Amino acid sequence: MVHSAESPPPEEIARPARQGNTELTRALSAYLGTELTPREFTLADGTRIGVDGADGGRPTVLAQFSPLHGPVKSAQRNKVIADAFKLVWLRDRHFPDARVLLVLGEPLAKLFGRGAWLPAAFATHRITVAIADDQHRIRALDIST
Repeated sequence: MVHSAESPPPEEIARPARQGNTELTRALSAYLGTELTPREFTLADGTRIGVDGADGGRPTVLAQFSPLHGPVKSAQRNKVIADAFKLVWLRDRHFPDARVLLVLGEPLAKLFGRGAWLPAAFATHRITVAIADDQHRIRALDIST
């Protein structure tokens, strides 16, 4: 797929997106000190992509939520990886100054244990992982190697 060297201005490609997880959006906004909302972007080639949280204008934060409660299944692990890939692609191709965050439910923290490939890969691609507890308190997860 060929992309122009320059993305259109954010006001031409972004609009509010679908309903999101409002409690997590508010909690992450408070944690970061910037207001986030669900957003959908339509890129120059017509590709549409939605994120669970982004700040206004040209985004400096791109976030996805996976607030899992209960046992981790391979489908949830795969969703985390797919969400990370989506956000990194969006950042790298269109918003290179944006910070990528995945906000996960506590059970998913076990995917990021020391010695596993996933935390090393996420750290290499500058993906921040945060954990949200049942009360929507957010804490950053140290995935550095």
